[in-house]
Amino acid sequence: MLTVKNAMAITASLRTSGIEVLDFRWDAVTVPASAAWNLSGSSGADGRDDAVILFGDPDLVANANAAWWRLAEGGGLFGDDRDFLVSVGPEDGEVPARPHWARVRLMDEWDVIGAGTDHGVLGGPPGRPGFVMMSLDERLLIGATTWDGFLSIMTLPDPGTTAPIRRGMGLPY
Repeated sequence: MLTVKNAMAITASLRTSGIEVLDFRWDAVTVPASAAWNLSGSSGADGRDDAVILFGDPDLVANANAAWWRLAEGGGLFGDDRDFLVSVGPEDGEVPARPHWARVRLMDEWDVIGAGTDHGVLGGPPGRPGFVMMSLDERLLIGATTWDGFLSIMTLPDPGTTAPIRRGMGLPY
């Protein structure tokens, strides 16, 4: 069961990144958020594209935000109103605990990799992202993670057709 306190905290955290929550829980999808977290298990053969930014980059946050925008906008993450899905959760008391999708909108002023990772929903600390997002039509999955010495922003077209995501859905691949 979702608590109002939990929803408010997640909504406030996303707002610091320039992401406005439209619907806190969005279930009208075929790819569950829990399966989307298998994004890093996909490869170039699946169609995955990566932008890599080294932690030593003096403009790490700015360059990572630019890479996120380039991949998100170029790949078709945004709907007509700049809306998309972001994985949040898990909900309080949910057994087993699993993330879910929230429908959100990108505001005019945003900082996904900097301020967005400062409060935990999109990763943390600043410059160390950990998130997955998906277009409403499920044609693009984008995520970010940190590795040893660098961060990676990854996109995957048509995620529901790839083995790592289908495996996460419990489907044959």
